[in-house]
Amino acid sequence: MSDVERNQTTSETSKMEEFFGQQDVTTYSRGDILMGKIVQLGDEQVLVDIGYKSEAIMKVSDLAPYHRSQPVKPGDQVEVLVTYIDEEEGTVYVSEKAAIYEKKIGELERAYKHRTPVTGTVEDEVRDAGYHVNLKGIRAFLPGSHLGTDLPAEINELRGKEILFVILELDRREHNLVVSHRDYMRDQDRKRKDELFAKLQPGEVREGTIKSVVDFGIFVDLGGFEGLVHRSEISWKEVPVPPNTYKLGDKLQVKILGIDRNKDRISLSLKQLRPNPWEGLATRYPKGQKFTGEVVSLTDFGAFVRLEDDVEGLVHISELSWGFPTHPKEIVHVGQKVEVVVLDVNETDRRVSLSMRRAQPDPWEKIEEKYPEGKLVKGKVTKLVEFGAFIELEPGVEALLHVSEISWEHVARPGDVLKENQEIEAKVIKSDGVKRKIRLSLKELKQDPWHTFTENFSLGSVIEGKITEIKDFGAFIKLTDEVEGLIHVSEITDQRIATPADVLKVGDTVTAKIIGINEEKRQVRLSMRHRPEEPEAPARSSTAKEPEDSGHQAVTMGERLKAMREQLKDKFQ
Repeated sequence: MSDVERNQTTSETSKMEEFFGQQDVTTYSRGDILMGKIVQLGDEQVLVDIGYKSEAIMKVSDLAPYHRSQPVKPGDQVEVLVTYIDEEEGTVYVSEKAAIYEKKIGELERAYKHRTPVTGTVEDEVRDAGYHVNLKGIRAFLPGSHLGTDLPAEINELRGKEILFVILELDRREHNLVVSHRDYMRDQDRKRKDELFAKLQPGEVREGTIKSVVDFGIFVDLGGFEGLVHRSEISWKEVPVPPNTYKLGDKLQVKILGIDRNKDRISLSLKQLRPNPWEGLATRYPKGQKFTGEVVSLTDFGAFVRLEDDVEGLVHISELSWGFPTHPKEIVHVGQKVEVVVLDVNETDRRVSLSMRRAQPDPWEKIEEKYPEGKLVKGKVTKLVEFGAFIELEPGVEALLHVSEISWEHVARPGDVLKENQEIEAKVIKSDGVKRKIRLSLKELKQDPWHTFTENFSLGSVIEGKITEIKDFGAFIKLTDEVEGLIHVSEITDQRIATPADVLKVGDTVTAKIIGINEEKRQVRLSMRHRPEEPEAPARSSTAKEPEDSGHQAVTMGERLKAMREQLKDKFQ
């Protein structure tokens, strides 16, 4: 080759190297971000025209599909980052993901540093771990525990949903990015709370929304933070639990009582929006005055009557009526308007005692005129007790029928003769309006069987009857329907016996002679040792009294029978 040709070749080579060096090799370096155009899509590689002597190579995995709404195709413009330059081969390697990451990571680093919220879209679920989130082109991981309680956990409901997060971890080199929506919500709550606490002042009145109702009070949202209305601050009257008139979502006015920033507590009040009704209550409701109120609740021991808002008084069951109710529901019902008389007002203890019966006429006034002794009356048996029965003559007026006045015969239990709610007719034997007592008698309506007996029998009379009861000291014999006599063990037989049961039994019919009559004590003594054919003792007047020292006690008639039996037992055993 001639020198001229050699020089020409050298000149052309220099010019070519200078051209390529200026246009390609010296233009790009690792880390550069530039625009390119998709030339060809392969299964593993994508060729990108970046203005270099040859197309740049990008792995399919370096595409950023989450950065666009449509799949990439030839001719699409993409922004890429030069990741490597093979100078020997003249090949440039690029990545769309890296370009996007580098462009966005600075912004995310600033958000991470200042805990500024970022917006992302949930793309898919990481099984048993969390979710993949697209932060405008950069993939982040959202742990399942950091989803937050305000979002659904189902991926079908989350996918494509824009959500606010805070960045928990960011490592540029490892491409590690972890976000939390739960912490974002907590930050917002804290921010709202701080703003609210800075504005609130004790004594201020605010409108809030009921968020929950519990046994000890009402939680009210004041706009980002909840305060508590304790049950003691709901009403000026004592309430065990909040009334059911307070519902979730209701708006209400509350008064700020106190703010504790350290414990994150706001104390609220409803009652202090109203004047304290207990102040000056004794002046508004003087003792002895009559007022109208509404029955608001019933208990076993009485009824509560509302006099005004937050002021209720107790009508004890004994003050409900002049009668004798067993439960307040027999007299009143909730919602009923009633007249009451004030018995006592205690402003300190916030208690009011009321009476309904004293607002009505006293049925015991002039009771002696209405129910004089000897009058026949009708009434209903209201209660049976061991010593007798109570008889209602009219509402508020009950009389006592003592067991001894039920019958001329011995009555062991009033229930053997009477039943509750039974209508009876009786005779008034005592009436006392001062002591509020009336006593009745049933037996006074019948002739005294003792008088009949003494008219028909006297000392020495021989009588036949059945043995009704046997004791160690003797046997009782029924002489008439109402009169019994006693045969002492010593008067049963001439033979010596240890007990009457040796020769007698209940139900035996025997013949005996009357050997003693005590009209004052209404007692009859009998003897089986005196034979009917024996001469009888001189007749005795029915009005004559047996000497007190006649040697033996006898049977008790009527209400004294039981007591006298015990006396006989003590004497002859």
